[in-house]
Amino acid sequence: MNPIILYDNRFLDGVPMATDTSAGYSALNVVDLKTFTFWQAGEPGYEDIAVDCGAAKSADTLGIIGHNLGTVQAEISVESSDDGDIWTQQLEAFTPTSDIAILKVFPSVAARYWRVLIDPATDALPYIAVLVLGARLTFPVPMDAPFRPVEEGMESGSKRSKAGHLLAHYVKYKPYSISARFSYLDRNWLESVFLPFWLNYASDLHPFFWAWDLDSYPDDVRFVRFKAEYTYKPEVSVLTYYDSLDIDLEGVRETVAVVQTPPAPPPPPPVQ
Repeated sequence: MNPIILYDNRFLDGVPMATDTSAGYSALNVVDLKTFTFWQAGEPGYEDIAVDCGAAKSADTLGIIGHNLGTVQAEISVESSDDGDIWTQQLEAFTPTSDIAILKVFPSVAARYWRVLIDPATDALPYIAVLVLGARLTFPVPMDAPFRPVEEGMESGSKRSKAGHLLAHYVKYKPYSISARFSYLDRNWLESVFLPFWLNYASDLHPFFWAWDLDSYPDDVRFVRFKAEYTYKPEVSVLTYYDSLDIDLEGVRETVAVVQTPPAPPPPPPVQ
């Protein structure tokens, strides 16, 4: 599958409403694009987050980041409705195997009402930081080869004794960058699809989902933005094509909590 970007969001066409919410964890948090603010369920069990778009709007992709849906073993699905009463499943239920970013595609459908269903298999409360449901932007060609899916570094610190001995070393976070070049892009696609994305969204440094090959690498999903120093400068010389377009993205590796089972207590001492 060619690279895709997801930034279009039906949950911005109305007010997202959740079945149940913990105090202080509003469903509005899923649309602020921050991975450190959350919606969280108020009680165990089935939940959904729904929106009335006011008119029929299209969607074909679901993106989620900053969640515990793998930990709570939740079934996730997407439904749409024309009247808010009769719902039709558009994305078949799936269960994430981890708490990393999710990007799922389905056939495009237009509807006024949309909702994401969350059905945990445990009593833990599910939470979601960023929820995007909309129409994806798909590049008409793959990236030029060779391509590095990611270049990752680290921001770290250390503590030393007065004598200079290393006491501790720690990693603050792990930033990464993604650079790609596309050649011979259809002129109409770039000017009518990519350019509006750049002008109206990406150039303001808003984040979005990126996947470079969802078929072959379904878990390599990133939540990125364009680098602040990026310059949009497609090259053109052939009438119906742009010769090339370079993109430079940046993000931070997710911090995923791991649920660990406490060790069993040691056996009692033998009776003397």
